[in-house]
Amino acid sequence: MIGARIPEWGALPRIEDLPDPTPREGEALLRVRAAALNPVDIFIASGRFYGPVPDPPFIGGAECVAEVIEAPEIEAGTRVWNLGVHGALAELATAPVDRLVPVPDDISDEMAAAIGIAGLAGWMAVLSRGRLTSDETVIVVGASGAVGQIAIQAAVGRGARVIAAARSEKGLERARALGAGATVRIDDSFAESLAAAAPDGIDLAIDMVWGEAAPVVLGHLSPRGRLVQVGNAAAPEATIVGGPLRGRRLDIRGFSVYSEHFRDVASGYGELARAAADGEVVLEIETYSLMNAPQAWADQKAGAGGSKLVVVPEG
Repeated sequence: MIGARIPEWGALPRIEDLPDPTPREGEALLRVRAAALNPVDIFIASGRFYGPVPDPPFIGGAECVAEVIEAPEIEAGTRVWNLGVHGALAELATAPVDRLVPVPDDISDEMAAAIGIAGLAGWMAVLSRGRLTSDETVIVVGASGAVGQIAIQAAVGRGARVIAAARSEKGLERARALGAGATVRIDDSFAESLAAAAPDGIDLAIDMVWGEAAPVVLGHLSPRGRLVQVGNAAAPEATIVGGPLRGRRLDIRGFSVYSEHFRDVASGYGELARAAADGEVVLEIETYSLMNAPQAWADQKAGAGGSKLVVVPEG
């Protein structure tokens, strides 16, 4: 088979002719139909991921939508989504059968892959980790990326008032098109702009940025407000004053798809896939062939610009 293999930590994947994988006990043999790229793929391949990862060389790509070739207790031809840490950027893959989630028939391979890791990071952060209710105000910090776009749509669908914060005007335009009622630029006047956009405070913040933006957002949370920390695109650290956390009983909640119980991940994926199949959730997808996976990887590393990058095997 053809696969995109990471030769060493931090390197771009290389297209290679590799032996077909052999499933072990309890695993399925899969024919990959689409593999989405995510920032976490770059971290995994750099050796900085917090979970266990094999030493290079290994096939890159953490998630894919695939067709079951053979598997215990799963009918051949069943289409599934798989969440792993490697092995997706190839024509064939193996995966534990208990890590496979059925994909609805009326959603494309590309969209089914695109809403996986990134989609769930937005969807579950709002609905399950954030516990958003319809009468609340939510801010999505880092609204221009795929995670932020899904978070906006999850909150709008729940009937909440949504404020979108991003650095680029293009990202804010996209946020308004997705239903954000107010938008704020993350710049030197972020605090003043946010105060004007949310004079009554914010109930829930979904934060993909962290760094200097985080204390500003925390300063505008209402009493008992929650901040769900999903990513740190700006910086891995933020300086936070402790007094307001105690005085206003604020919560900071971490979220990672990899830290959630897989039962909840599978349930969330089913909900999100259904919403995408019904046209209630949209994403802009840029598709690459497997032979062009190294370029897709380089583009993901440089920043996807709001599009979801998906690699599709040829033939």
